[in-house]
Amino acid sequence: MRGVSEHIILMSGRAMVGPLDNPTELFPGDYIHYPGDEPHIMRALEPNTMAVMIIDKQN
Repeated sequence: MRGVSEHIILMSGRAMVGPLDNPTELFPGDYIHYPGDEPHIMRALEPNTMAVMIIDKQN
Protein backbone atom coordinates (compact mmCIF):
# COMPACT_ATOMS: atom_id res chain seq x y z
CA MET A 1 0.00 0.00 0.00
CA ARG A 2 1.47 3.35 -1.04
CA GLY A 3 2.61 5.69 1.74
CA VAL A 4 2.99 2.98 4.39
CA SER A 5 5.89 2.97 6.88
CA GLU A 6 6.78 0.05 9.12
CA HIS A 7 8.31 0.66 12.56
CA ILE A 8 10.01 -2.26 14.34
CA ILE A 9 11.22 -2.49 17.95
CA LEU A 10 13.07 -5.72 18.69
CA MET A 11 12.13 -7.11 22.10
CA SER A 12 14.28 -10.27 22.23
CA GLY A 13 16.58 -12.35 20.07
CA ARG A 14 18.15 -11.10 16.84
CA ALA A 15 16.60 -10.25 13.49
CA MET A 16 17.55 -9.00 10.03
CA VAL A 17 15.12 -6.19 9.18
CA GLY A 18 14.71 -3.43 6.62
CA PRO A 19 14.87 -2.76 2.89
CA LEU A 20 16.07 -5.73 0.82
CA ASP A 21 19.01 -3.72 -0.51
CA ASN A 22 20.17 -2.58 2.95
CA PRO A 23 18.84 -4.72 5.86
CA THR A 24 20.06 -4.13 9.41
CA GLU A 25 20.76 -6.70 12.12
CA LEU A 26 18.72 -5.75 15.19
CA PHE A 27 19.34 -6.64 18.83
CA PRO A 28 16.98 -6.24 21.82
CA GLY A 29 15.96 -2.60 22.23
CA ASP A 30 16.87 -1.61 18.67
CA TYR A 31 14.42 0.37 16.53
CA ILE A 32 14.18 0.74 12.76
CA HIS A 33 11.67 2.21 10.34
CA TYR A 34 11.49 1.86 6.57
CA PRO A 35 9.01 2.22 3.70
CA GLY A 36 6.57 -0.67 3.93
CA ASP A 37 5.53 -0.26 0.31
CA GLU A 38 8.99 -1.24 -0.99
CA PRO A 39 10.59 -4.72 -0.91
CA HIS A 40 11.79 -5.48 2.61
CA ILE A 41 12.72 -8.32 4.95
CA MET A 42 12.00 -9.28 8.55
CA ARG A 43 13.80 -12.52 9.41
CA ALA A 44 14.44 -13.95 12.88
CA LEU A 45 18.07 -15.03 13.29
CA GLU A 46 17.54 -17.10 16.43
CA PRO A 47 14.69 -18.91 18.22
CA ASN A 48 12.26 -16.94 20.39
CA THR A 49 12.91 -13.65 18.60
CA MET A 50 10.08 -11.20 19.31
CA ALA A 51 9.36 -7.73 17.94
CA VAL A 52 6.69 -5.06 18.00
CA MET A 53 5.59 -3.80 14.58
CA ILE A 54 3.66 -0.58 14.03
CA ILE A 55 2.31 0.16 10.56
CA ASP A 56 1.73 3.83 9.77
CA LYS A 57 -0.05 5.24 6.71
CA GLN A 58 0.36 8.88 5.76
CA ASN A 59 -2.70 10.60 4.30
